[in-house]
Order: sequence, then C-alpha cells, then structure tokens
Amino acid sequence: MQQDRSAPAGVSRRGRPRSFDLDVVTAAALRTLWTKGYETTSIEDLVQATGLAPSSLYAAFGSKQGVLEAALARYDRDREDLLAPLERGSGGLDDLRRFLSSIRHSLTQSDGPGCFMVNTATEVAPRDDRIAERANRYRERVRDGIAAALGRAAARGELALQDAEDITGRARLLQAAVYGVQVAARGGATEEALATVDALRRQVEQWAGEAVQLRDRQPEDR
Repeated sequence: MQQDRSAPAGVSRRGRPRSFDLDVVTAAALRTLWTKGYETTSIEDLVQATGLAPSSLYAAFGSKQGVLEAALARYDRDREDLLAPLERGSGGLDDLRRFLSSIRHSLTQSDGPGCFMVNTATEVAPRDDRIAERANRYRERVRDGIAAALGRAAARGELALQDAEDITGRARLLQAAVYGVQVAARGGATEEALATVDALRRQVEQWAGEAVQLRDRQPEDR
C-alpha cells in the first residue's frame, strides 16, 4: 500500500486512528529528552520511553527534531502554572516570592534538573533557528512576567521603583540570574544553584526594605 505522506506530523491519517494518546507519548518523550539531553537521546531511547514502534514514532512526529519541538511545546504549556501568576497575578511581591520558591523547589527534584527550555537553548539553539526563536520567546516571557510582578509591587508601594526602565532593568537581572541557576543545576552544581536562589530572595527582600525605609522618611521630608 502506498504511504500517504500528506498528513503533517502529529495528525493521524484518515481511516487509521491512533491507538495511543499523543499527549501521554509527548510527555514521556519530554522526560527522556529533559533528563538525557537532545544529542544524547537516541531514537531507541525515545522508543523505549514512549512504548511506540519506530514507525509509529516517525508517523506521529516526523523526526527526532519533531519530537523535540513537540516536547518543547508541551513544556511551554506546562509552565503556565509557573508563569501565569507572574504575568497576571493579583499580588506583587508575593507573586515574585512564589515564583522564586517554585524555582528553588524544582532544583531539588531528581528528574530533569534545570529548565528544559534553558537546557535546549544552550544545547540546540545555537545551530537551529527555529529552536532559538522558541527559546527566545520563552526567555522574553519569563522576563516580561517578572517585570509585570515588579510593576504591580511598585504600584502597591511594595517596591520603590522609579519608572519602567527601572522595572525592566531589575526584571532582566532576575531573569538572567534564574537562567544561570538553571544552567548550574544542569551541570550538577545544585548547592550553588540553591544558594544563588536564596541570594535572589534576599535581594528582593532588600528592595522591599528600601521601600519601607523610604515611606518612613517621607513624613520627615514634608
């Protein structure tokens, strides 16, 4: 029978419904890629992780690159619980505190240390424009989410930030530090990564303390 090559990766051919859950399979592939890294992961590793035959794996994703792109999309979706409170939370500093606490907690997990998006960005993005574009969008989302939380904190009087440039500058600082923490964790320097997150949390509290001191001095200035 002539193979139908018109169907895009991830879409079943008409008349031949899948016998597996694509989302479950993608999650299994994500765990393997996250733990082993893209280059180290073989097709056989993905076959074992997903339980699919090689032919079914290729039919679903098209290629190993297709598996990676599907895994990144799944990871991006899974990060919604982490990033949405930063972007659209009702708090200010509390949203940022919870974000840093979540990052710290993730560093203590044994499966897939670091951030899958950051890991892939450092490993694959330098030679793959599509992966680089996705990684850059994610980085910008993290930075903009932090900036949104800082902006809310400033509006609530929790931080003494002067303007949008000040907010963006501090957001860039925190985002870069968080990314560095993820890279350190991936390299096995977990204790150093944890200590860095703790330093970031102290820095945020120092900013909050500066706002309190400024408010306390204002009656004397009037």
